[in-house]
Amino acid sequence: MPSFGEISGDFLRISSEVVWATVATVDTRGRPRTRVLHPIWEVVADRPVGWIGTSRTPLKEKHLAANPCVSLSYWSPKQETAHVEARASWADEERERVWEMFVGAPPPLGYDPATIPPWKDGPLAGPFSVLRLEPWRVMVLTADDAASGRWYERFWRSESEQPLASRA
Repeated sequence: MPSFGEISGDFLRISSEVVWATVATVDTRGRPRTRVLHPIWEVVADRPVGWIGTSRTPLKEKHLAANPCVSLSYWSPKQETAHVEARASWADEERERVWEMFVGAPPPLGYDPATIPPWKDGPLAGPFSVLRLEPWRVMVLTADDAASGRWYERFWRSESEQPLASRA
């Protein structure tokens, strides 16, 4: 199994080019629900950490309180994909830092969150909230991988990931 460092360049490139990820949560009745969100990623201690600036809606709060596990998928027209399985948690103490990450990133990943009307007054004045993503698995498929027949062979998994117990 590769280290995250072995796939991080492709993962960060794909996620920065595609920008928008389909993010799935699980509702309180165990049903999946998807939405399109705009994560930004950094590498901390050789591990990926994701951040999403979002509104803290009652529906997102209920879903994440019932099950903090999320799945993210990026797809590009070049047939390149990246998939992330992660635990999400609210991290509003990071609002200013994450806001500045988006402002400082080059487009199309970077943007000024103040251009979104509910967030016009800045990271601390309005309903701007932050989700922290802590992946346990990241998988990439580049166009070169697909052309070489290496379908979904490149992935990273956290050493602390434990398989789910089988259910009787």
